[in-house]
Amino acid sequence: MLKVGEMVVYPIHGVARIVDIKNVIIGGSEQQCYILQSESTPQRPVIKLPVDKVESNRVRRVLRGEEVPPVIEFLKQRRRREEPQIWSKRYRHYQDKMRSGDIFETAEVYKDLSLLKETKDLSLSERKLFDQARNLLIKELSIAEQKDEEEVERYIISAIRRSNTRAEEDDAGN
Repeated sequence: MLKVGEMVVYPIHGVARIVDIKNVIIGGSEQQCYILQSESTPQRPVIKLPVDKVESNRVRRVLRGEEVPPVIEFLKQRRRREEPQIWSKRYRHYQDKMRSGDIFETAEVYKDLSLLKETKDLSLSERKLFDQARNLLIKELSIAEQKDEEEVERYIISAIRRSNTRAEEDDAGN
């Protein structure tokens, strides 16, 4: 069970802090809920999440510092070119990855859309998804590493550029 004060990732809402655990009436029945304060938006909305819905909503604890290096290494890896070419299919594909709650899926969405936007304009929907992945990744890694968000953003942009440079070098060698 999660505890008051813990930071969690709620895939649709982003990073949040558990500020309380209390019984709330939802749909006419009393349920024990985590009361979450969003850390991902300036408005910091409150989210009520039934305790028994944590797993089905793929809510998880924020990474610990020692779990960050594999994510950074993933960002440095060469980009796979498996995404659908039609933007609407690509959007649905990436949206499913974002809903998974998996940090590597989020990192993949951010990396792929970062590289894609270097060669063409993203659709409005893709741009929103890019911003969501970017914000979630930066917020979670900054909390895990206890660094400011600007520093984390510079670091992940550098990692992605390295992955793109590797891809270009591999393509030139073929």
